[in-house]
Amino acid sequence: MNKSFELTPTRVRELRAFALSARLLNFSLAAREAGCTPSVLSRRIASLEEAVGTRLFMRTTRRVTLTARGEELLAHCERLEQVMADLALDLRPRDGEPQGRICLHLPRTYGRERVAPLVARFMARHPQIRIDATYDDTYVDLVAGQVDLAVRVGRLADAQVVARRVGTMRRYLCASPAYLKGAPPLDDPADLKHHRCVAFSGLRTGTLWQLQQQRRRRSVRVEPVMRSNDVQAVRDALLAGVGIGVMGDYMGDALVAQKRLVEVLSPWQFSESPIHLVWLPGADRVPAVRLLIDFLVQAMTAH
Repeated sequence: MNKSFELTPTRVRELRAFALSARLLNFSLAAREAGCTPSVLSRRIASLEEAVGTRLFMRTTRRVTLTARGEELLAHCERLEQVMADLALDLRPRDGEPQGRICLHLPRTYGRERVAPLVARFMARHPQIRIDATYDDTYVDLVAGQVDLAVRVGRLADAQVVARRVGTMRRYLCASPAYLKGAPPLDDPADLKHHRCVAFSGLRTGTLWQLQQQRRRRSVRVEPVMRSNDVQAVRDALLAGVGIGVMGDYMGDALVAQKRLVEVLSPWQFSESPIHLVWLPGADRVPAVRLLIDFLVQAMTAH
């Protein structure tokens, strides 16, 4: 083949026309098989011969035969057809089971506590699907990060994504029994100024704790003795009796039930945060992604 030969879509059609003609050695039958007229098929072969730089067929009034170069090209075409057939077989879902790799982005602690067990269950049911899971509290652009599906806690700021609400998170104040035993009174949000506070720096309002009780709202600026961007570090500090802090229900409820932490200032609470699954428009047309979305929606809304 000369240096100008490229496997363009047009060239692939020409190769297919050649391979059919080379096997059948009859241009009329090959044209019928290719779904074109004999004249169109002849033009495709002539164009291919020009690209190759030599004749591929010997034509007489009685018969059509392959040249030596034609025999070589037919062998190449048959190998290419086998590669494409193997590729099609490899890419086909096995036993109808979707497969592929899904890039998943999850909030660090909430993702580990609530979503990771669900992802494990999903993978046990669908072993041919691969998951790349990132646990990170920072905002990620789904396009730039090449993320197929994300879980987001809080108000959504990106109007370009498709979102499905799957729950809410309740946040409240709590402390250990040991801390409360020797702490000042705590009957009103204003009393927080007299307490040692542990702050989660990922809270949208920072150290301005905005509490509500039905329609009443109170805001208190606290001076934390400890601040961390990791919810588990905040939890550990509260369990150790460092002070009062904010816990999400996904982590705090079990500790309160075990009496290791005590909810304080009830019924004053933070506003509930919505939890959404988000993905880019069209991403759910991929069977594996659609399967994971449906699974997580069912599992998280039933929680």
